[in-house]
Amino acid sequence: MQRKLAAIMAADIVGYSRLMAEDESSTYAELRTVFDHLIAPTVARHGGTTFKTTGDGFLAMFPSVNEAVDAALAIQQGFDDGPFKLRIGINLGDVIEDNGDVYGDGVNVAARLETMTEPGQIFVSGAVVMAAERNRGDLFARVGRRRAKNIPELLEVYRVRRAGSPLSIWQQVPHVLRCSAARWSYGVAAIALILIGTQISPLPLAAMVSGIPTALSLDQTRRDPRPSIAVMPFATMSGSGNQPYFADGLTEDVTTALARNPELQVIARDSTYAARGQETDVRKLAAKLGVDYVVEGSARREGDQLRVSAQLIDVGTGAHLWSRSFDKKVADVFTVQSELTTEIVAQLAPYIGRSEAAAAALRPTDSLQAYDLVLQARDRYRHGATDRNAILDARGLYQRALEMDPAYAAARAGLALTYISEVAQRPGGQAAAPELDLGLSEARQAVRLDPNLGFGYQVISFGLALQADYSGGLQAAQRAVELNPNDPDSMIALAKAQVRFGDYPDAVANAERARRLHPMAPEYYAYVHGQALYADGRREEAATVISECLVRAPRDANCLLIQAALQGGSGELEKAQATMASLVGAHPTFSLEAERAYRRFGDKPLMEEFLQDLARAKAPETA
Repeated sequence: MQRKLAAIMAADIVGYSRLMAEDESSTYAELRTVFDHLIAPTVARHGGTTFKTTGDGFLAMFPSVNEAVDAALAIQQGFDDGPFKLRIGINLGDVIEDNGDVYGDGVNVAARLETMTEPGQIFVSGAVVMAAERNRGDLFARVGRRRAKNIPELLEVYRVRRAGSPLSIWQQVPHVLRCSAARWSYGVAAIALILIGTQISPLPLAAMVSGIPTALSLDQTRRDPRPSIAVMPFATMSGSGNQPYFADGLTEDVTTALARNPELQVIARDSTYAARGQETDVRKLAAKLGVDYVVEGSARREGDQLRVSAQLIDVGTGAHLWSRSFDKKVADVFTVQSELTTEIVAQLAPYIGRSEAAAAALRPTDSLQAYDLVLQARDRYRHGATDRNAILDARGLYQRALEMDPAYAAARAGLALTYISEVAQRPGGQAAAPELDLGLSEARQAVRLDPNLGFGYQVISFGLALQADYSGGLQAAQRAVELNPNDPDSMIALAKAQVRFGDYPDAVANAERARRLHPMAPEYYAYVHGQALYADGRREEAATVISECLVRAPRDANCLLIQAALQGGSGELEKAQATMASLVGAHPTFSLEAERAYRRFGDKPLMEEFLQDLARAKAPETA
């Protein structure tokens, strides 16, 4: 029995029973012809497998949503001139393979989508849209949230636009009316929320009217219809002025809670920190981050008293849609976070689902001291930093937090990261290091304590990659993204895992998506993006990305490494050797021997090509 993330296609022929009743023998013969000559070869051509047939329908599994959508479009095109009409639903989700069959919610949701679909059309879930390549955004038209049998949460449903077969003007009428009704219902709800907000902070009528969300527009040409939001760093107002990490931690936790909601696009916390202080005009700041809404606030902590103020701004109009102040005991910090995120989401989305509200209200620990120590540890060390003293300091803080609350999942995942990161920084021999086993053990315990902790799966993916378990690392990274589709760190971890696994086009797409969610990402993001482009054979694009990285950070070892390989592979040997000299200067322990051990491109043939490109750049064999 194997669990994995997969794209599932469910399809069913419309009116099959009626056709069989009219002419059983010819209908069956035509059906077999369609299955044998259209469906089966198309599924196989796109890397899929058909795991169940139901007489008039079938279920198939694909390694990526892009292949599943392409296969669905090809199959529907083949059905256009035939006697049958087909409905197709596609979902991306967690499934279980057992004895040739596939089970799980991933399959159930695909089947429910198929039943909602019009004949000749393809419906997909929101997870499919978010996982599709960036340049395919215009392929999907949002249908809305639909209720499905035996599935507690409403499904975010999209229709795949089919080239050459647009809806006729009369077919569009009911669709437009439905969309308009939904938007006006949304508008009424938004106005009600704004009026409720006036009980907290009165607004002038003009601001209230201008604050109605832009989703009321009938224009559906936006590539991604979800509202985008940035949570700016909460200002520290404590009189002592020596606890900025507390406000920073509050900012991060509110950002993370919002990012769990698939109806929103949430900009990474590090990007908002990088933009802090650069602009006083909120509209210019939002333009730089590429968002529609901004959350600003402050936190004051004096003894056991906590005061948090926050406001939500529509940057298109400058209207303050909502503002709120919280005066609580420090022990109520999780209640403050929950109320903040729930109220913000209520302003930006038609409603917040019960499961999402529950996730926002989840208390990570009952020990405020443990929470405080985790905030300090995060502030001391973040993934990608190379300061060993910072790793050890953070480790001590995480260990103290776990002494206070052994079941604190985030602290255990953070502790795991310190062990795995320390091993990764060694020149070679990572796979056998006892600290690596310890780190993976802690990370697995973290996700057992909290199965929804995306960060825990990131850490597992990192550790498994060092153990050369590239398939397991990929599955863990996919799970992290599934749990938190707006987290750029999870997205870049998935891109990195896909590079090692050999899934290069999807690695490029996910690296690009991560950088969009994190406009001011550290150089590591550009390195992974450039590495994925190099692996996918898009060498000119890779050179552009890596050059941008080196303009900002001329001594970044990762970007120098990819540049040396690009130059060596293209025959620019003098430039390659000069780049290699800079790399060795910035990273004296670098060697081909260490690169072979690290397996940056896994066990794929590209790994040897990469080493050959480095050898042309005169890379040292040993440190």
